[in-house]
Amino acid sequence: MTDETLPLRISPDARMEMRRIGREGHPLLIIDNAISEPERLIEAAEVAVFEKPAHTRYPGLNAPLPDYYGKGVLGAVNPLLARGFGMPAHLRKTMFGFLALATQAPEDLEPIQKVPHHDSPDPFRIAMVHYLCHDMTGGTGFFRHKATGFEGVDARRRPDYARIAAAELEAGGDQLTRHVTDATPNYELIDFAELKFNRLIIYRSHVLHSGLLEGAALTDDPRTGRLTANSFIDIMRPGGQ
Repeated sequence: MTDETLPLRISPDARMEMRRIGREGHPLLIIDNAISEPERLIEAAEVAVFEKPAHTRYPGLNAPLPDYYGKGVLGAVNPLLARGFGMPAHLRKTMFGFLALATQAPEDLEPIQKVPHHDSPDPFRIAMVHYLCHDMTGGTGFFRHKATGFEGVDARRRPDYARIAAAELEAGGDQLTRHVTDATPNYELIDFAELKFNRLIIYRSHVLHSGLLEGAALTDDPRTGRLTANSFIDIMRPGGQ
C-alpha cells in the first residue's frame, strides 16, 4: 500500500521539450512520462468528490488535488521555472490546483466558454495541466486574438482585450455551436500541445489558451473521462508583492 504522505516523484524517464510559441515567444514546457506513479492520481480521483466549480467557468467538474501532488511536483519544476520562465529558484512559491473532468457538451456552455481565455493577467502566475487520461484526442491549444494581435493578456492589455472580445461575443456568441477548435471565430491557433497520458504542460497563465475537447469522452468517470490535474504556481515576491 502506498504511503499517502509521500510526495509524487518525477519519473527518471521524463523527457522535456521547451518551445517558444507564437510571435510573442511565450514559453511552453512539455514533460512526457512526467511522474513515476500516475496511477496513484487516478486512484485518488476515483474516490474524490467531484463538484461543479463555484468560481470558475471550467467546463465540467473539479475535486481537491491531493497534497502529495504539490509536494513532489513543485520542488521538481522549480529549477525549470527559473531557466524557462525567469522565476528565481530561491524565491518561495505557492501552488494550488484541482483534479478536473471535462463533462459539458457545447450546447451546455455559455458563449464565453466557447472561445479561448486567459487565467490571470499576471505573467508570473504559471499554469500546469497534467493529462491523466488514455486513448483520447485533443489537448491544449494556444491562440492569437485576431483583432488585437494579442497572444498574452497582461494588466496593460486587459482593458482593450476585454472590451473588444466582449463586443465580438455580443455580436456573434449565438453562432458558436462547438467547443473551441482551430476554426473558432476571431482567434487563430498558434500552437498545440497534444493530449498524451502522463504529459505535463507548463505555460504562463496570461497566454490565451483553451482545452481542445472535440473527440474527448465527456463523462464523469475518472477511468474513462478527460481527467487532468490543473495547477497554478505563484511567486512570492519580496515585500509580498
